[in-house]
Amino acid sequence: MGPKKHLGQHFLTAPAFAKRIADAVPAVGEERVLEVGPGRGALSVYLLERFPFMHLVEIDADSIDTLKNKLGDGGYRIHNEDVMGFDFSMVGFPLHLVGNLPYNIGALIIKKALMEAPRVASCTFMVQREVASRIVSGPGGRQNGFLSIFCQFFGEAKLLFHVPPGAFFPRPNVDSSVFQIIVDADIEKKLCRERWKDFFAFVDSGFSMRRKQLAKVLSLRRGRDKDYYRGALSDIGIDAAARPEDLGVGEWLRLYGRVRDESI
Repeated sequence: MGPKKHLGQHFLTAPAFAKRIADAVPAVGEERVLEVGPGRGALSVYLLERFPFMHLVEIDADSIDTLKNKLGDGGYRIHNEDVMGFDFSMVGFPLHLVGNLPYNIGALIIKKALMEAPRVASCTFMVQREVASRIVSGPGGRQNGFLSIFCQFFGEAKLLFHVPPGAFFPRPNVDSSVFQIIVDADIEKKLCRERWKDFFAFVDSGFSMRRKQLAKVLSLRRGRDKDYYRGALSDIGIDAAARPEDLGVGEWLRLYGRVRDESI
């Protein structure tokens, strides 16, 4: 079975890296595990050793027989579906997600998974190294952006290890990295779920013009004049001339609460 370019398939072929990923999944007891995009099953065989009743979701119908032959009989279940339309409740909660994500939709899968928090308890994903670096980037760094704030809102994002191009077939042109987010079980105390989409839209608008001062960007994108946002930034202890990448999750939450006349 050859890789399909339109699905962004790069099959992991190095057993040592596959085992390291499987060993990193923090599920315990009766908690559920779902592998996203198992492909030829290089990671699946090691996950199955730890989680014999795991689930796998794979969009490529041509992969299913290969997976079954490799994994043999057992209590696992394969779902031949697009993960973007997959209902996680079919697997059950709390749920731990793991997988080598396709490059073309990796960020979308991450966002879908984390929006199920805290029912999704953790994500252990392999993505392009550049994407992983953005996810774990802190305030003040040039890589700090919307994806950083989005992911770190849900919990601490950790970079676990890097994976070289030679560990895949076909060989990609970039390095990959494995990162993990353990979701904060009390995430809804940080901000009520009904406000999540509005908060992320606020952050997204703030990063729409990265080189400009945040007060000016918000003025252009959200209304109210620049001095209003400069004052709001000062009120929460942030330099009025700050740029979007200067703020971490906590500062974004405080700023959001301030401009909505709401305490967070």
